[in-house]
Amino acid sequence: MGFEINIDYAPQRMEVSRQRLEARGAFRHVDRVPVLYCVVPRYFAPLFDLPYLDFFKDAEAQYYYQLQFAKYRIENLPEDCCTGPAIHVHPYFDNVIPPSGQGGDVGWTDGGPPRALPVIHTVDQMERFEVASPDTGLRGRAIEWWLQMKELAAETKVTFNGQEGQVVVDPLSLGGLSPHMIAVDLVGEDFYWWMLEYPEQCHRFLEKITLGEIASEENTRRIAPRPRGGFGLAEDSAQIMSAELFEQFCVPYCNALFERFSTGGRGIHMCGESRHLHKALKEQVKMTSFDLFGYVVPPEVAAASLGGTTLLWGNLNPMLLQTGTRAEIKAAARQCLEALAPCGGLMLGDGANVCPGTPLESFHAVMEAAQEFGLGDGRLARGEA
Repeated sequence: MGFEINIDYAPQRMEVSRQRLEARGAFRHVDRVPVLYCVVPRYFAPLFDLPYLDFFKDAEAQYYYQLQFAKYRIENLPEDCCTGPAIHVHPYFDNVIPPSGQGGDVGWTDGGPPRALPVIHTVDQMERFEVASPDTGLRGRAIEWWLQMKELAAETKVTFNGQEGQVVVDPLSLGGLSPHMIAVDLVGEDFYWWMLEYPEQCHRFLEKITLGEIASEENTRRIAPRPRGGFGLAEDSAQIMSAELFEQFCVPYCNALFERFSTGGRGIHMCGESRHLHKALKEQVKMTSFDLFGYVVPPEVAAASLGGTTLLWGNLNPMLLQTGTRAEIKAAARQCLEALAPCGGLMLGDGANVCPGTPLESFHAVMEAAQEFGLGDGRLARGEA
């Protein structure tokens, strides 16, 4: 065996978490709202004294550290992430795979995540933009690493409390950003005023990006054929736009991808302020899950505009989780639960991305609030246990 790892976690806890998540999908509850966080590699790197740049050294190094991060997470963070005897891994490059795959540059630093660097500086350059091959840039590297990780997984022994488990290499995923987000990555902030001054050119640009994302996703599914249901997109760049601009420059291109690839739900992630876009997200994009939505949206607003019809995941302030007192964090979690849990479909978590340095005590405070709230004094429908 190339790698061997044992995780101290009881199978009974996995099963209860699985039931909670399954019930949540039906807008029901078992015993409490499920809890899950967006904790990504840059959270774990300092805990392992790992210079973050070293995480991207090669496929084997990244695979090894993902095993260590998963063990730490499952054993130490009180949440519902582990629903079976498996560790999940996949090639990870933060959020820069799609812009790199569309011909963009990537900036690498020792202390922070890789960043997309604008490569288009004039409208004429934007007009000359051509759709890239689906294995361009980090897309090609991620494909290679995914294949290598599958080989490594076959040579890894995983046990949970001594019982056999497995490493699951997640389905190959090389997209996840909306065409508008990719456009902003390639152009920078100028794209916002270009939409007002040069709308036709911007639409042509977005159409080309959408074609590139379609080609990439189809290539991904050829390499890794398997049944796929829902489809998700991050639309962070839209939150500073008006609802009118969002409907013009985001909705058509998101829908082109959803209509082609989603046979199940339509997930949207959006950091920041989004309340002015909820109506369009619900009625035009037909969003079915709002994943890690921004903490600046009051839970009461999300409940009024989306509750009961949209699966909601969020939306505790990550900075509060990092620096707040136990009492402050419990109060914020309680506010989310009071507003959103009665709607059903809530998964309590951050909104969005847990900050490096967030202490374990913060996660325990959130779980304590969820456990104390339970079924909300009988106000919530029970699912089948």
